[in-house]
Amino acid sequence: MTYVTWFREESLISGQEYLGNQLIAQNASSKGYNAIINEYVYIDTHHVSDILKKIPDISNMMKGVGIDLGGGVGCISSTVAQNETIQKIFCIELVEDVVKLCQPIVKENILGKNSDKVTSVVGSFDNLELEDNSIDFAISWDAMHHSSNLYKTLLECKRVLKDDSVFVIVDRGHNDSTPDSEIERMLDIIYDKEFLIKNYRSEDTILTRRENGEHEYRFSEWKNYFKKTGFDILSSTIIKTSTDENKKLKNDVGIPEIFVDYELGAFGNRKVVFVLKPIK
Repeated sequence: MTYVTWFREESLISGQEYLGNQLIAQNASSKGYNAIINEYVYIDTHHVSDILKKIPDISNMMKGVGIDLGGGVGCISSTVAQNETIQKIFCIELVEDVVKLCQPIVKENILGKNSDKVTSVVGSFDNLELEDNSIDFAISWDAMHHSSNLYKTLLECKRVLKDDSVFVIVDRGHNDSTPDSEIERMLDIIYDKEFLIKNYRSEDTILTRRENGEHEYRFSEWKNYFKKTGFDILSSTIIKTSTDENKKLKNDVGIPEIFVDYELGAFGNRKVVFVLKPIK
């Protein structure tokens, strides 16, 4: 498989998060497509498509040449690339083994003979080796909260986006009423043995979520980052798996909520979807 290599800062490829994703890629890739999806992405292509269809006018906004920031195994890129209006997507992933071992399997399974619509890139979303104002749309699925410098990441994305482009962020967010003590508690959680074994680590490893590259943002903090980096919010939507907990927990900033009958994966089985427009 051929792929493009862009500059990556040394600090980004030496931490626990990089190691963890590398281990998953090395092990899951030997088991095939289903294992890659179940162990790395937690959501399959038809559910990705369903979520995007629930966002107002999103299918009309994503067309031409796009970028998938923190694209992982390529599931999101490949799903979006099924649309005939998509010319090409640069799937940008930091972990080289994820690109080399997993992306070929996922791209072939989802796109078949059209796999070349997704250009695999080993690189950082903080250093996009693309021309200014050259990209029609960007998407990031459960990746922005892993940025070590969200301000820098958003500015770099804005640099390459065209005036009439959109940036779709699917991630997680917390109520504005969430106290600092709860944010700190979540970050200081030490992974249990079940998690460590499932993720191919030694069960005696001591690893916190903070050390694993996690960040927790309240809804207002997301919005402040967007404002500071020059993005307007076109729409906000919360998607939730229909569980008793998710039905009880309402957001405190008035974002519309949609429930689905399948697991969304990751934190709480709930996502917030922001559709942004760069202010040039």
